[in-house]
Amino acid sequence: MPRTPKTPNREELLETKISELSALIKELSPQARVEISFERCEDEDAHIHVHPPRSISAEEVARLEATMGEVCNDVLLETGLFIIGAVCDS
Repeated sequence: MPRTPKTPNREELLETKISELSALIKELSPQARVEISFERCEDEDAHIHVHPPRSISAEEVARLEATMGEVCNDVLLETGLFIIGAVCDS
């Protein structure tokens, strides 16, 4: 009898999406410090705060913010997971 693939539960899916987003951030800004919180607040499933190095240009910060926003929005539309992403001043 063929096996059906296991569907990940919400927590597993959230961990996967956070890992993917963290890897993307590190690809865009390897020196950035990434903080992740799974503390739930209203409809939010997780928060990811990025602290880029001081040496990063304003254009790179804007690119990082835009990319994170797009990915978080895509995750919400695809999975229903609400991840808040923010680029913070270091």
